[in-house]
Amino acid sequence: MKPAPLWCTLLRLSPLRVLSVALLMVAVVSSPAGAQSEHLVVLTTTGVTRDGLPVLAPAPNAAFTRAVIERGFSGRLVRLYAFEQTLLQRRTGAAPEPAYLVLSDRQGGFPQFGFYLGDTKKPDAGWIDLHRSSTLSGRFGAMDQIFPHELMHVIMRQLAGAPRTSGGNQMHAIGVRTDPVADTARLPVDTRLRADADRAMNAFVRDLSRRWWPVQPSRMRFLLWFSQTEQVLRYHAVKANAFARMPAIPDRLLAEKDKYAAYLFSNVVPGSANGAAKPATVMLSSEGVVSHLFWRVLTDPALQQRRATDEFYSQFGAASADVTPLDNVFLKLFAALADGRPSTAAELLRAYVHRFPDDAGDVDRITRDTLLGAPLPAAGMPELWLANDALTTGTSLFDQYRALPRPHTFDANAASVLDWLSVPDVTREQAETLVAAGPYATLDDVIAAAPASRRSQISAMSGAMTRLLARAVDEEETLNLRAILMSYVWRLAALIVVASLAGAWLARKAGARRVWTSALIALAATLLVFAFAWVITCPAWYPFAAPVVIGGLPWALWRAARRRSMTLVAQPFLIWLLAAAPALIIALV
Repeated sequence: MKPAPLWCTLLRLSPLRVLSVALLMVAVVSSPAGAQSEHLVVLTTTGVTRDGLPVLAPAPNAAFTRAVIERGFSGRLVRLYAFEQTLLQRRTGAAPEPAYLVLSDRQGGFPQFGFYLGDTKKPDAGWIDLHRSSTLSGRFGAMDQIFPHELMHVIMRQLAGAPRTSGGNQMHAIGVRTDPVADTARLPVDTRLRADADRAMNAFVRDLSRRWWPVQPSRMRFLLWFSQTEQVLRYHAVKANAFARMPAIPDRLLAEKDKYAAYLFSNVVPGSANGAAKPATVMLSSEGVVSHLFWRVLTDPALQQRRATDEFYSQFGAASADVTPLDNVFLKLFAALADGRPSTAAELLRAYVHRFPDDAGDVDRITRDTLLGAPLPAAGMPELWLANDALTTGTSLFDQYRALPRPHTFDANAASVLDWLSVPDVTREQAETLVAAGPYATLDDVIAAAPASRRSQISAMSGAMTRLLARAVDEEETLNLRAILMSYVWRLAALIVVASLAGAWLARKAGARRVWTSALIALAATLLVFAFAWVITCPAWYPFAAPVVIGGLPWALWRAARRRSMTLVAQPFLIWLLAAAPALIIALV
């Protein structure tokens, strides 16, 4: 199939985009679903396309895969999907479809629409594409976690329609603020997971904050630690609503001409417990906050227990007695999506209250708690997107070194002080004034609120945003993973060369006789240090011990076997330790 532009497929924060993040929270606190739903079909790709659609076939060993996916919370979502299909049938006449899981050779998890099943064309049927070698269950990123998340994307598209075009141009992460278009059981009890996540986040904060040391190990290791840390944050930090508060960004980062380090700090690090509350519009553009909001909605006892009419449940092909309290809230959200066709989290809440006015008080209570006392922003507030070429970000947080740079975009009605500070020559006082003066009805209002010296800049940023949106429509963007990976590889290679050269010089000083011997020892010691310090999870003393034990000990034993003096027997340990010293300084300081 022809891939959709990255702009359209990855950069949308739809209501159920964040509701699907909230599933992680709900899955931990809710009990498993009941018996198998018999509404799931497991298929596989054939490599053939017809009319631009892939031709799929029944997957081998489908019964086992289905048995795993249909249990627990993943099975609950399959059952809810069947309810949603009945609702669509009664509203549109479309024949109900089962949930389709397609096993392919493509990495990631993707919601798709349209395929052939043999000779039968299903142009509108939704399906979830997962890699055939993915773990079925029992670990982070397993199929039974990714499948329900992506199935919510399908439900969202079927009920509320395609997400509207917006201006956010950053890939999603739990702390990233984009736009408002709207083995988990271990998380509550495994203290090691949380300790590891806290340690990784603290190292990232330290590396971003210090000015005197050029090497930032946590950024070099970002690909290795962030995914699991983010999974832990999706439970603990979302549950604590940490992303509703500002993190303590060092003033030095805010004062730098290039605000990229401050941007990373803002989009990766959870808010401080005593940090200032973000503006409500910023909160509702932050995935972590909206995830907390919908987790609260889904698990609120009052909303779960308050039932609708029998007629309401009949449109899903069910009776009230057949619906669990948690499913009751899901079905009410489904109805709000189908009736209101919202495209933001705020619009979904308004559609929900309009459809179920008896729930209005509880929804308002949850919303104000989530927004730290602020009410839901007024309806009808436009999005006024600006593109700031002076601040470039990477394509996703994983692109730490901006191998695929893109201009920073932000909505003036959901802007933070950092957004305005990133505009050249805007002072902190001016930035705070621009944030406080919102919301704005038009771009002219934004320009009028700005100092006279900044008005032409804002007009230029609006024009840049128009050109950026036009380019996103006309040019399909693809995520070049190789380019992102190579930005890390080249930096790692440079560090290896520097550490090896310094280590070889030290090894020669310690007694290595030949240049090539000292060079090989230093290279091996450097690789061992980086492997045990940055790649392999192990005790803190391993990077120090590995070169000495793996390289120095065999050499010392060989010398001892040849009845050399104790000084010569001990010398290999010193040579390997000194050869590893530069790498130890780079990796661990």
